[in-house]
Amino acid sequence: MPVFSSAQAPKHTQLTPEAQAAALWTFVQLKAPRFTFNDAVDLVKNLDLRQGEDPKSLAKRLRRALQVRGIAFKHVNALHAASRLSGYSSWHTNEEAGAPRLRFATFDGAAFDPANVHFADFSSWSDLATELRAWADRLLTRGQLPLGVMALNFIGHALNISTPVPPTKDDVQQRAQSWTLGTVTCLVDDAEWLEEAPAAFEKLRRHLEETGKAVLDGYAVLQLCASSHDRRGEPMAVAVSDVPNSELVLMREDNEDDPHGGYEIARGDEVTCWHQLELSMRNDTTNQMPELHIVVPDEGVGAWFVNDRRYVWAVETIKPGEYVPGRINRFIGPPDCQRLLRRYKLAKRIHGGRFKHHDQTKHLAYLGGPGETYRVDLHFLLRQLNAAGLTWESYCEKFGAEPLPMQDRLPVGFVFQLLQNLKIDDPNQVFAKPNLSEMARLDDDSLLRTLLPRADSVRVVMPRDLEADIASKLREAVDEFGTTLRMQKLVAGGGLPMEKELPYLLYASDAEQFRATADELGFIAYAAVVPHLVSTKDILPDSPNSWPWALGTAIFLRFERRGGVQ
Repeated sequence: MPVFSSAQAPKHTQLTPEAQAAALWTFVQLKAPRFTFNDAVDLVKNLDLRQGEDPKSLAKRLRRALQVRGIAFKHVNALHAASRLSGYSSWHTNEEAGAPRLRFATFDGAAFDPANVHFADFSSWSDLATELRAWADRLLTRGQLPLGVMALNFIGHALNISTPVPPTKDDVQQRAQSWTLGTVTCLVDDAEWLEEAPAAFEKLRRHLEETGKAVLDGYAVLQLCASSHDRRGEPMAVAVSDVPNSELVLMREDNEDDPHGGYEIARGDEVTCWHQLELSMRNDTTNQMPELHIVVPDEGVGAWFVNDRRYVWAVETIKPGEYVPGRINRFIGPPDCQRLLRRYKLAKRIHGGRFKHHDQTKHLAYLGGPGETYRVDLHFLLRQLNAAGLTWESYCEKFGAEPLPMQDRLPVGFVFQLLQNLKIDDPNQVFAKPNLSEMARLDDDSLLRTLLPRADSVRVVMPRDLEADIASKLREAVDEFGTTLRMQKLVAGGGLPMEKELPYLLYASDAEQFRATADELGFIAYAAVVPHLVSTKDILPDSPNSWPWALGTAIFLRFERRGGVQ
């Protein structure tokens, strides 16, 4: 149960779950009559209401949950509904001094059992820092960091703290799993909630790494985002709030004067990058790694010279966009490279000279879950409605859908319910395709390298009236690129058993080879990101409470003849 000091005690009536459901149902059903009391009970249960949560923060989560159920709510109405859930008569922001701002949830038992979770609330990161160190010691005493790694993963207004665990003897794929150890969530609507987090985690890092106990993975990106000197408010400025969409990138660049001649070794957090660096240097035949001699120059761009080979470090930050993300890729300077090298040496001692950590694609908030709304192809929708003998209005009436205006941006729940109601064979046709002006021209492979680890499929639009041989070669290049993507996903997910670990660099040139092939054929390639639905039929059991698809991401490609587009 949550723990409050007398200064932190809530100043309003805390409702029971049943009372919260009743308050929600009473308010929502006035605007959406088909919303039942049982719907309210289910929604309250799934919301996982946080005691003391700011109504503005809760309103955003509530609005999204209603949208998934096909109910469109204005923000002001969601604020009123959220206030009633929290026991208030009207919405307001809790700004009382000493009020809880952070909730720390931990699995303090011997097993990672959700029923064994414990909560404690804190008014600041400084207050939480002491508990983080004490908690880490308890985990170490119980052997709950089996591979000596505590990983940080930031997701919006929440932080997931996990640890990789070794595969069991019965696991034929020999893939490591990840166990959640605890979470930190923000209880107030504060975009700058991570401002004090770097100081708290630096104390935890020293407590773990400097004493040889464990590695704090994910800390480097947090520290690098926090130390950015960008001016606040600039569209492409980087701040600590960008850590959910940032990762390290390690490149090998043998020629300092030709940065485009390098290739990618790894991307993700520090342990993954260190592990991949070592994999890339192991002998293919003996699988033995030579002794590494690493030097960091005092001047110029930060780099590691590893056995006389030059490796540069960067931190890449994604700025989410509708079809193409903004990307800020910055090299790390010599002081940060020195700090990273010192941590690498500490980690090697902790791991006994060889990393046992198995890599996983770093989760970024961008593309990490469904959006609140999607742009749809209205012409396609109208054709489907016409084939079913329906109009927009009669569809809403027949299926009890919220009477939304016919527009090209619709709530995710409305779109998914429409696909299911109309039994559309190819649901991906419902999503609008970006115009050429909304896509990014691929003058190099940097955007594709960013997207590939998070993409599930490749979709393409080719110019009309292509010569048969040219069309065949272009299609072959696209198919090969798509096959490589699927192979990479299979290996990463353990779906393809391998005798030994394959370094990430095996895929380093795939994107550039694909782009170069299109260029040789006389085409300019453009790319964007679009939603992609994959049927779960015959994969997962049918359930009336879930959609019959898994939501993923597709790289959408368009080709134009060189000279036809400027």
